[in-house]
Amino acid sequence: MVFDMTSCGGCTTCEMGCSLYHTGEFNPAVSSIKILDREDGLGFVVSLAEVSNEQTIACTGCKDQETPWCAQYCEKSDDLMEIIRQFMENNKGCQG
Repeated sequence: MVFDMTSCGGCTTCEMGCSLYHTGEFNPAVSSIKILDREDGLGFVVSLAEVSNEQTIACTGCKDQETPWCAQYCEKSDDLMEIIRQFMENNKGCQG
């Protein structure tokens, strides 16, 4: 699922935090969150994985944490938290 995030600067620290949480290593290739270039306009596109596969881990919103790891390291954490909230609302019971 993809979301526009006009405030995103594209630093990808969210990808690093996510992969560290899920694997114990900095490996953004398996991160649940991907920061993608926009076709036009400001910011970036945030992609959150709905299901796990060989290449990525499904986003769970870090349910056991007060704040998801991706948002803990994001300069625009309020905006990212709103995206995660929308994602979780739209994907109740679909992670895995």
